[in-house]
Amino acid sequence: MRLKKRKDKKVAASGEDEKEEKYYCSVCGREINEEEYKTYDGMCRECCDDQLTEESEMMFKDLM
Repeated sequence: MRLKKRKDKKVAASGEDEKEEKYYCSVCGREINEEEYKTYDGMCRECCDDQLTEESEMMFKDLM
């Protein structure tokens, strides 16, 4: 009878935690999570909102 080797998931998970990358907002430098980094093109939500507000004001200024 052969025994199968079992991988210890806890060891793998703890090793991944140590290699976890940190993400920072490209505008203000605040540390953000990976999801926020990907969703807002490398910015935190606040900086992305500010940028969108400035862009929309510039676009609609001529129409007002």
